[in-house]
Amino acid sequence: MSQRHAAFGIAGIGFALRNAVQQAGGWYARPTGSLITAQPSTSFAAACVMNPVRSLARPANFTGFDPWSFFDYRKFVYPDVYDANEALLCNRYKSHGSVVERYMPPKPFSHWNPLLDPELDRRTKYFNFRLYTSFVCYRSLWGFSKTDLQSRVLAAYKSVNLAIATGDMRYAEPFVTESMLLRLTGEVTRRGRAARVEWRMVSEPDPRDIKLVCGTVVQNPLKQGRLHFVQWTARVPSRQVVAVYDARGNLIAGDPHKELDVVDYWVFERPILKALVAPRPGPQGAEWRLLERLQT
Repeated sequence: MSQRHAAFGIAGIGFALRNAVQQAGGWYARPTGSLITAQPSTSFAAACVMNPVRSLARPANFTGFDPWSFFDYRKFVYPDVYDANEALLCNRYKSHGSVVERYMPPKPFSHWNPLLDPELDRRTKYFNFRLYTSFVCYRSLWGFSKTDLQSRVLAAYKSVNLAIATGDMRYAEPFVTESMLLRLTGEVTRRGRAARVEWRMVSEPDPRDIKLVCGTVVQNPLKQGRLHFVQWTARVPSRQVVAVYDARGNLIAGDPHKELDVVDYWVFERPILKALVAPRPGPQGAEWRLLERLQT
């Protein structure tokens, strides 16, 4: 390759990068507005990134046939915005609705040979589930971090318990699914307004003390497209004080002076757009939310 060809090549790459920087935010950023009405990408900067050499040959006032306009690469990054089928699925299914794998805490081995004990099979199954779910989360979600998920679980744990104690569901609403919000509201309604609940967390766990003991990945009910749901079962240890009083102020349950060691198993769920190679942001507004409180 001659020096002239090398210079043209470097100039072409520089020109492509300059166009990409100038139009940044237009071809790769998540757009606003309706999922269905979002327009496909025809950005020249995108074509420059896909094929830098082509950028030198296209005039500024080019109006002819452009094969690159038929390749809407943004469907691979934001399918919930630029793919009508994925958009309909994401709009229709905000939650899977049920717990796929109900976790059971480990039990002591009962057989003299651990290799023949059913408990070993169950522990191995949960280990494989955690490994696969972690792999899917890291591969499919931009910026996924177990530390962030553990912090989210702790914030939800405190807010939901506070909502149950006070009867104000506004504390729980950002952290729970719609079905769980209805169940919590019904729980408070059945308790009655006359009852008063005092709840406080004496010892707040560190986010690292929250263990993700079981994970599952399930496709949407229609079994179509990239929309999947990830469910993590979190083990949350804490030290609490709970006391319930009737309308006359008489203590009917709990003890305001007794601290209890409590271990809860809560299932959190998040919709994702499963990816093969590159992670995606996921459906708009998707967040880890409480799906179920397991009774163990």
